[in-house]
Amino acid sequence: MPLYEYVCAQCGTFFEYWMRSAGALEAVVCPHCQSQEVSKKFSTFGMKGSAGGSSASTGDNCATGGG
Repeated sequence: MPLYEYVCAQCGTFFEYWMRSAGALEAVVCPHCQSQEVSKKFSTFGMKGSAGGSSASTGDNCATGGG
């Protein structure tokens, strides 16, 4: 299930929402004021590497191997 971050236009609350599926047309409601005037925030995702470290998906130096 994808996790999305939202911000409420009415009260300014930032919150996360687990979507049942990426194509679902679920109404997202602010947990603080119950408004449906919310917008999705742009965010990166993290993943755990084989060495046990974590990283954010930024795409920096992917082709060159630098970093």
